[in-house]
Formats: sequence, C-alpha cells, structure tokens
Amino acid sequence: MSVLSDRLKQLREDKGWSQTYVSERLGIKRSSTYANWEYGIRDPDTETLVKLAQIFEVTTDYLTGASDIIQFPQLDELDRELFQAIRSLSKEDKEYVLGFIQRIRNK
Repeated sequence: MSVLSDRLKQLREDKGWSQTYVSERLGIKRSSTYANWEYGIRDPDTETLVKLAQIFEVTTDYLTGASDIIQFPQLDELDRELFQAIRSLSKEDKEYVLGFIQRIRNK
C-alpha cells in the first residue's frame, strides 16, 4: 500500500463514510474505482486528487505523503493582509517584526 492509499482509507474512516459515499461525492459511477485507490492498485488523476483533498479538507501534499501537515490554517482577511505585508519585508525587517511580536506575547 502507498501513503496515498493509507491516508485515503484513514480519512474516510475517520469521517465514518463508505467508499460508495466518497465515490458519489466525486461523481464517480463505480465505487470500485475509488476502492482501487484505497487498495493501492491505481492512483487518481491530478484533477481527482484535488477533489479528494477538497472533500477530505486536507492538502494534496498531505494525501500524497509530501507533507505531514494535514491542512493549512484558514486565514481571515487581517491575517492574509499581515502575511502579505511580512512577505514583502527584508530578512532583517522580518527578524525585527518577529522580535516585536515575541515582546508583545511576553507582556
């Protein structure tokens, strides 16, 4: 079995879903197609992999084993704005901002 097949099975079981239910959510006519992915016999195509990640609310990197991070945190508008602002800073400025944040946390 592969990381993908193991994770598909675990995620499905964690949600209490049947293979048939996941197949229906994907719009697949035969649940045996999905079952083959869980058994490691075949792999889904890229488009289907993305759909699987959306259905299970995880990243495609998690499904394929490229990462053990199950999902990215949902960011609100302010978080996204802060993230974008920080990305544009120099390394020195990022270190300064990080130090400032740490001082605020330690109050």
